Amino acid sequence: MVQSILVGLDGSAHSDAAVEVGIHWSRRNGATLIGLGVIDEPTICKPEPVGVGGTYYKRRRDQLRLTNAREAVDRLLERFSQRCAEGGVSYRTLEETGCPAERILFLNEDIDLTLLGQESHFHFATQQTADETLLDVLRNTRRPVVTIPAAPAYDARSVLVAYDASPASVRALESFRCTGLAGSCRVGVFSMASDSQLANRRSDEATAFLNHFGIRAEPVPVQGNRQFIDRLLKEARSRDAGMIVMGAFGGRKSEGYFRRSTTRAVLRGWDRLLFLHH
Repeated sequence: MVQSILVGLDGSAHSDAAVEVGIHWSRRNGATLIGLGVIDEPTICKPEPVGVGGTYYKRRRDQLRLTNAREAVDRLLERFSQRCAEGGVSYRTLEETGCPAERILFLNEDIDLTLLGQESHFHFATQQTADETLLDVLRNTRRPVVTIPAAPAYDARSVLVAYDASPASVRALESFRCTGLAGSCRVGVFSMASDSQLANRRSDEATAFLNHFGIRAEPVPVQGNRQFIDRLLKEARSRDAGMIVMGAFGGRKSEGYFRRSTTRAVLRGWDRLLFLHH
């Protein structure tokens, strides 16, 4: 069962939604919710070419940005604390300075589950658009991460597990089982292969694994070798799944269908919770 949940705070609507999901799950499981704010000093103070005499002005600008970033993080942590107190959950806050992805990866080693917005905005002091923090974390984490859209459904009555027997999908399956997030959900195990017998065997073995631990699951084998993403998302929507569970950035094509492009495409195409494990 989940005992600790780390939430990355970046001030975006996705981050705010992650806090709400975290409060909901913490209340249900009795877990401690940990709010993390990161002062992105490496990006703010990164070396840049400047003209004659520009070093002084760059230093002043960087110091002002650092001050503003610290104040913004303090406000995020204060708002997080207030929301957790209102929600009646156990919580604590962390303020870190450094590369956001590195700080998240360092801290989540000892955390059961990490929640991040489906878009990450940890470089808020220097850019207005989404940054690469989420993808950097997903490429390197050894712990499960759930990505949260801006307007999530907090309870998933149905979950779809994508399984291809690759190491990433095995880790995702085991982590999902350990979290206890399945609850009373209806769980389907989606497995797709050009050989129908292989699709059935993979789907059956993952289903048996979940059933062994008391998780009600049913196999969803699919024959085919093209349009995996479209067929996965179509199946998830037809089941009204609130969450997809899958491996992330699985590597070469020979290792399964969880390749780099697959992870990015599912992140773009899925507007509900996504449980990922590298």
